[in-house]
Formats: sequence, C-alpha cells, structure tokens
Amino acid sequence: MSSAYILQQSPAYGPGRVTNVLRDFGIPVEVRKLFAGDEVPADAHEVRLAIVLGGPMRISDMGSAQYPFLAKEVELLHQLIAVDRPVLGIGLGAQLLAHSAGAKVNPGTPEIGWHPVHFPFPGGTEPMVMGMTDGMPMFHWHIDSFDLPRLPAPPTPPPPGTPPMPSGNSLLSSTKATKNQAFRFRNRLFGFQYHIELTPSDLEAILGAGRDELAKALGPEAEGRIRQETEKNWSRYERLGDRLLRNFVQFTKTY
Repeated sequence: MSSAYILQQSPAYGPGRVTNVLRDFGIPVEVRKLFAGDEVPADAHEVRLAIVLGGPMRISDMGSAQYPFLAKEVELLHQLIAVDRPVLGIGLGAQLLAHSAGAKVNPGTPEIGWHPVHFPFPGGTEPMVMGMTDGMPMFHWHIDSFDLPRLPAPPTPPPPGTPPMPSGNSLLSSTKATKNQAFRFRNRLFGFQYHIELTPSDLEAILGAGRDELAKALGPEAEGRIRQETEKNWSRYERLGDRLLRNFVQFTKTY
C-alpha cells in the first residue's frame, strides 16, 4: 500500500497539480491512463489513496463498450468505501464515488465555466475546506448532479424516540444552481463536482475537447468569455485549489 493511484479517464482531464502536491508530501504517485488501456487496481490493499479524475462520459455510460473501465472503477471504489480508504473524486470522479456509495446521480442543471462556490454551515467549517473563501470562483464542467451518499439503514428499525441514525455524510460546498457540489462521506472519502486541480494547459485541453458542447450550451461567444474569466480568476483559483489538495492529504493522514 505504498502508492497513490490517480485514475485518468480522458486525455483532456489530466492530473493537473495533484501529482506535485502528493510528491511534496513524499507520497509515490502512479497515474493510470484508463483511456489508453491501463488497468484499474483490482485490490484495495494496493491503494494508499485514490484520486479519480473527470471526463466527458457520464454514469449512464456504465456498461458501454467504449468505457469498460467505468465498471472496474466502481468495483474498486466499493472496496475503498468499505474500508474508508482515502478517495478524492473530482468532476466525474465525484459522481462515480457518490454512485459507488449508493447515491443517485441524475441529470442536473448544467454548469460550464467559472461559478462562485459557497460553504454552508456546518460542512463548510470542516477541516477539508479550511482556508476557503465563501464565493470563491471555481471551474465547472458538468451536466449531472448527485445525491449525498448515506450510511446503510440498520437491519431492524430503531425503537420510537431513538435519535436519527447518522448519515455519514457532510455537505461541504454548493452553488446557486447545484446544492450538492462537494461532500465528505464517512471520514476520508471526498467528492468535488467542480475542478480544483487544473493547470492552464489542462483547462485549454478541456476547452478544446468540449468546444462544440460549449458553443451549443452557451453560444459561440462562451469560449472567449471563459478565457477572460480565467485570466481574472486564475491566481486565486490556483492558490485555493492547492490548499484543498493539501487539506485532503493532511486531514486524511495519508503520509
């Protein structure tokens, strides 16, 4: 259990700044390019922590011959959830984590581009989001949204008057359009619908790969607007995104 595994599902959605942050903590990193035929680790005991990245595919693509690795990722996530092994899901990775934990993932309000994120009480005070600023800009590219995963119900109903069972989850972040943007499940499983990891070249790759979808959703001027907003927001975005990545490593005790 010596390595962190980064599961990359699409050429356009690379590990970004994640690799450097993990290496700053002395954690060996292995990037598995699933789209290129790399295998998903089959045994959770091999995995010190897992970072599951984004991609243009959706949960509804599960079982597609085009994306055979999606089902294998869910199998691994089931194992990691059972032992509360550290996982950080980003974008599609957050949806896969929620799905693997038994939550529903359904079409939501599409969000593409820069949108402010908020940190509601009490989840917004958790160590994972320490140092964040309410209303900070983050980069989004998602169509679906997820419910928060919950711990399984007890086999027998509790007697009347018993306090409600703990859900095991905490809502960490929201936007105006999407309530469930980021969550903690159990103690060391985290999903972020928005992207906290990108480098400038990553963002360019996403814009290039999604150019037609972007124009269809937001019009032909959208790409230019996003570039302008990127220049305005980048310094703050990079600083706060790095803080989130470091929080994940520090507060899940992965080194």
